[in-house]
Amino acid sequence: MRFIGTHFQTVDPKGRIAFPSKFKRLLGPDDQGTMVLTLGREHCLLLYPLSEWTALAEALDALPRNQAKRDAIRSISDHTTELELDSHGRLTIPREFLDQAGIERDVAVVGSLRYVEVGGREVYERGGEARRTAAGEILDQLF
Repeated sequence: MRFIGTHFQTVDPKGRIAFPSKFKRLLGPDDQGTMVLTLGREHCLLLYPLSEWTALAEALDALPRNQAKRDAIRSISDHTTELELDSHGRLTIPREFLDQAGIERDVAVVGSLRYVEVGGREVYERGGEARRTAAGEILDQLF
């Protein structure tokens, strides 16, 4: 499963965004139309298909038991919820998540290979040149 591309959407008054049909087609039967929403570390939200989230949870669970692991699990749990795609292909994002990510109305829905980022469109567009510069070394190795 590889999400690629950027789609610009508008959050409606109920907190719903249209999940791009191009992305929806990538969801498998194991995902059951469920996405796991969590806060990103870069002022955005992350959407994981259920199958990808399950793999992440298993990797976390396999780490040695210690305080750092327990704190990481609590931190993730504090800022994570499951969302269901509705019959119109929309996701309803809880207002507290939108607020924590600084998202108001216009959003960029960005494919990030195994997951999807959702962030404010203005912030996303403003950061384009900085992203290209920061990615230069890795892109030079690939292309």
